[in-house]
Amino acid sequence: MRFLSFLFVLLLFSCSRGEYAVYKQYANHNDTVKYVGMNECKACHLEIYESYIQTGMGKSFSSAVKVSSSLPNSPDLVYDSIKDLSYMPVWKNDSLWIKEFRILNFDTIHQIDKKVDYIIGSGHHTNSHLFQINGYLHQIPYTYYAQDKISDLPPGYENGNNTRFAREINMECISCHNAYPNHEEGSNNKYASIPKGIDCERCHGPGEVHVLEKSMGIIIDTSKYIDYSIVNPSKLPKDLQFDVCQRCHLQGTAILAENTSFTDFKPGMHLNDYIDVYLPKYEDDNSFIMASHVERLKQSECFKNSDMTCLNCHNPHKSVQSLSTNYFDRKCMDCHNVCNVEENISNCASCHMPSSSSSDIPHVTISDHKIAVHKEKNYESNENRVFLGLHSINNDNPTNLSKAKAYLKRFESFESNPVYLDSAFAFLQISEKESSFPYFIQYYYLKKDYFSIVNHYLAFQNIDYKKFNKEVISLALSRIADAYSQNGLTLEAISLYNKSINLMPLVIDYKLKLVALHIELKNFKEAESLLDELKKMNPERKEIYLNISYINILKKKYQLAEENLSIALKLDPDYILAYENLVLLNIEKNDLFLAKKYIKDILKIDSNNIKAKRLLNKFN
Repeated sequence: MRFLSFLFVLLLFSCSRGEYAVYKQYANHNDTVKYVGMNECKACHLEIYESYIQTGMGKSFSSAVKVSSSLPNSPDLVYDSIKDLSYMPVWKNDSLWIKEFRILNFDTIHQIDKKVDYIIGSGHHTNSHLFQINGYLHQIPYTYYAQDKISDLPPGYENGNNTRFAREINMECISCHNAYPNHEEGSNNKYASIPKGIDCERCHGPGEVHVLEKSMGIIIDTSKYIDYSIVNPSKLPKDLQFDVCQRCHLQGTAILAENTSFTDFKPGMHLNDYIDVYLPKYEDDNSFIMASHVERLKQSECFKNSDMTCLNCHNPHKSVQSLSTNYFDRKCMDCHNVCNVEENISNCASCHMPSSSSSDIPHVTISDHKIAVHKEKNYESNENRVFLGLHSINNDNPTNLSKAKAYLKRFESFESNPVYLDSAFAFLQISEKESSFPYFIQYYYLKKDYFSIVNHYLAFQNIDYKKFNKEVISLALSRIADAYSQNGLTLEAISLYNKSINLMPLVIDYKLKLVALHIELKNFKEAESLLDELKKMNPERKEIYLNISYINILKKKYQLAEENLSIALKLDPDYILAYENLVLLNIEKNDLFLAKKYIKDILKIDSNNIKAKRLLNKFN
């Protein structure tokens, strides 16, 4: 009814063309208006559709079939020398698989084959690969870098940080790399359905009202009036037009406003009402990251001294690769009309927007969108520069709480620099106390100050949790539960984990932590019930089989324990906790020779493992 009444009001305004032009609220900003998908747009805008699907955005996300893949006929093997794991793509008919394996003395001692469900990336720069289990979406550690025609680990997996198949693809990630999926509430990375490619509605807003109006014969003369059933970015004021692009072409630490999500912003809205995006600033820093087009453009004199936006140079409906060689030169000459471009000027961008490697993604070069007379770049490490702080690129006046959240997220997700925590604490102290509650919890958790977590919770335990996102408060409650557990208060911890799970029932990690507490109290029935549930949610989580094996050991069901540990180690051949359970199992069986062997296996994986060293000394 809410949507129908809203539409009725809209129709009243549209009775005459003059009155419609006065109406300033876009109908598709209403939160009940649905996305209809690109095929609905195609029905009336076929020519634009056919052009758009050839763009990088149109090809941004696809099923993993040969026609969508940039992989060569004989793709490279990728070897992670730190983890001693290799990755090789294999086509089976029209299905792509990635094989992870390890070889010792010419024998394959570990192998997992993962079917690739989706390719993320247009292939202009990269193709990365995703897989899905029961709707849970994760990344595979194999990326093809199309510009250099080379395969390597994905960004962030280098230098020993290969998390293998554990990286979750959450809404923050997918909301810029694709059209909005049907995300399952109560999860971080579970989707009921996933569309293929950034679609028309990402720049024009949800199309349900527009389609309904046109089907009813309500046609607006857009040469004279604005059609308020759908957003046309070129008709927006310059700042709102710019916000459409910088929603995704402004990469950094993205901080949501309270009680908003990554899908709440719609074209025609002010981005800083929903998201602040932060980047670290250093003295004399010329580096830039892959999707920092907006941040670099804002440093340009062209931008500062005009009202230009991205649309001055870019037509989102046309692929850059399809444009004529002097297309962008002509765009420059629209403002810098100094000579005949066809006769005298060639490739202005090569000097004023040179292609450079980004600081965050290897094997990729992009145009530096800072339009300037560029000096030779100094690539000195930021470690040797003066850190000036995190700065919001799209909001000149972010709140103190927004700044605190940015420093906390930067520390937790990117680099554990203690300066970030110090800055976060300073901004938290001058923020509104109730609003900052979950972020004080995050701060103390990152400091491993469990005593302060408990005290802070007790001071605010009657707070109204409805003022926060479910994801935020559920995470805070799980961390408070962890703090109670660390302080030996297991029953209280169980109660808090249950509260966290009630808010986010599809987050596997919270249930795994609850399982561990039930096992600690020998509540085997409750633990086993949860583990059965977790197997149905994601049968490839190694922690499930680790916990089942531990229960088996405690119940002296040694054969079952061995079987489950074998599954855990097949999923992760370097799973130290599984080897620890094997040590315990064989001590229980009084097979000290095997126990000692597994201790040595732990030390092969982690030569500095203190627990294993102490056990080995005892054996010796």
